[in-house]
Amino acid sequence: MTNTNRALIFRAIERLAAIQQKDGNADIVWSEFERSLTEVFGQRLFTVLAYDEASSRLGRLHSNRLDINPVGGLKRVTQSRWSDEVLRRGEIFIGSTREDIKAVFSEYEVLWSIGCESVLNIPVRKNGVTLGTMNLLGEAGLYDHADIGLALVFAQLAVSPLEDQVQRQCGLEDPDVMEQV
Repeated sequence: MTNTNRALIFRAIERLAAIQQKDGNADIVWSEFERSLTEVFGQRLFTVLAYDEASSRLGRLHSNRLDINPVGGLKRVTQSRWSDEVLRRGEIFIGSTREDIKAVFSEYEVLWSIGCESVLNIPVRKNGVTLGTMNLLGEAGLYDHADIGLALVFAQLAVSPLEDQVQRQCGLEDPDVMEQV
């Protein structure tokens, strides 16, 4: 890692810490995460999902592409390799190809249409419990050499804003609230 890369990473982390000290507005905080993660990892699509294990649902809290991934969308979690790795064990998932995208996302054709052929799913965890995920999607192979340790640092910075937003607005616990995502 070059000094330039280290400086860029440090500035991104510093901005995230500063914005969380100043502002509790979820849109501002997630927009700063999006900016910082784009600088460090790159992506075309960035979403943040809250996870409710009791109801087996994911709720979308943020998206940079509201036209294809609207905020508020809910997904029922089914048993899969992805849910076991990411949600239950808290492991980062890297998908490198179109086939990896197809295996994980039901809306894979829409993702392909905007150039998303790889994914970096970063679980946000506290005390061994997955609170949600930050999801970065981009061109094929983009995350093959991603710094997993650095992704975990970003995940820890996301714990507080994710918890705060879920407590304020998320309807994951309401079994009657469900839309197709």
